[in-house]
Amino acid sequence: MITSLYQYRGFIWQRALSELRHRYAGTNLGVVWNVLHPLAVIAVYSIVFSRIMSRHIEGIDRVNEKFQFVLYLCAGFLPWLAFSECVTRGCNAFSENANYLKKLPIPEQVFVAQTAVSATLGLAISFALLLAISLALGLRPSWHWLLLPLPLIAIQILGFGFGLLCGTLNVFLRDIGQLLTVALQVILWTAPIVYVVDILPPAFARLLPWHPLVPPLYAIRDLFLRHTLPTPATWIGLFIWPAIALALGYAVFHPLRHEIRDNL
Repeated sequence: MITSLYQYRGFIWQRALSELRHRYAGTNLGVVWNVLHPLAVIAVYSIVFSRIMSRHIEGIDRVNEKFQFVLYLCAGFLPWLAFSECVTRGCNAFSENANYLKKLPIPEQVFVAQTAVSATLGLAISFALLLAISLALGLRPSWHWLLLPLPLIAIQILGFGFGLLCGTLNVFLRDIGQLLTVALQVILWTAPIVYVVDILPPAFARLLPWHPLVPPLYAIRDLFLRHTLPTPATWIGLFIWPAIALALGYAVFHPLRHEIRDNL
């Protein structure tokens, strides 16, 4: 699978860029909507939860207290949006590209990779804007920011693995796409994306390190907001969970790949 993705890297990159440019074709703001959409959702969550969560957030120096939760929320919510887009669009990648798959000898996984790269480019744009805004709000830069691509890429590899898994199953079981929409709404609240870990019951908080999304979320916030290195357990989870997702996705995709085109 890795070999075919490398061979088609140019095709994947060009398609991802084209998709990012043309997603909002015909609108006046164009690619700016890639940023405005998540900002609108973040604004709603900030208004609703800032008073409740702000008192539990520590370790963010030089930032006005009223903006601390906003930065905390953005640091988790922007990667979550990119991850959920990666999984959701990966789930539909085969069906949406059925014409290509029926006519061209392009490996199936290339189209899932294309959606993952497109989502990752959107994440890079939105997180770069977040870095600029955080500097304006008083957050001091740190060399730890140089390590931010590691957890950001890790969460997208996780999304690619689950997208490949769901995309394969969705070819044969069309309800998978609908179930995934519901599942992602639930998963959003199982990880500390909107809320702070300190408000959770101790028993539930002890289970969080086993959540696949938690290591990259912890690593992003440690590096970005607290200027500290993640714990060894976080680093381990940061690499283990994406590897498990890739292995699981490939284990389902590989034996069924020859039947995918016939069922589209």
